[in-house]
Amino acid sequence: MVSLLSVCAPKETLAASTKYVNVSSAVVRSKASTKSSKLGSLKLGKSVKTYGSKNKFYKIKYKGRTAYIAKSSLSSKKVSTKTSKSSSSSKGSQVASYALRFVGNPYRWGGTSLTRGADCSGFIKAVYARFGRSLPHSSSALRRSGKGVSYSKRKAGDIICYRGHVALYIGNNKIVHAANTRRGIIVSKVSYMKVLAVRRIFS
Repeated sequence: MVSLLSVCAPKETLAASTKYVNVSSAVVRSKASTKSSKLGSLKLGKSVKTYGSKNKFYKIKYKGRTAYIAKSSLSSKKVSTKTSKSSSSSKGSQVASYALRFVGNPYRWGGTSLTRGADCSGFIKAVYARFGRSLPHSSSALRRSGKGVSYSKRKAGDIICYRGHVALYIGNNKIVHAANTRRGIIVSKVSYMKVLAVRRIFS
């Protein structure tokens, strides 16, 4: 005889939690891995319901299917989109949005390919080449490129210079960069290392 309790027992579900996209373009993936296929992207400020997490990703529902989004791309508090909207037509914002397309792609020492692999300066060089600017393939040389601006005046598209490393500022205290062979191209907090300089290519 089948137990009535087993028949009527409710199916276990995870309570949904609402979070918000905190980068200009958050990549949605098919699996909880940067190597998985990209299903699409969500814009800054978009609310997202998460259903638990796996590795460094939140589990979400996207276009009727289970998908994953990096934890670093979401926050529990709603992010203001005023700055993003007011500068959406600027070259710097266009550069930042373009660079975010390659999050999850590999790091390769000496590389300048946005798809097959790039190192930190090679990534910056390749992104800006798309916008007609020829930049050096050297983190130290990039510290002398463009125009220097104060850290408090940083904007999307600016090059953030660290000791032996460079990244691209994308707004909301976030950067996109080719980190290392283990992590590839990722989004991080701008303060993850001490900032030495900020350089602006498009004034």
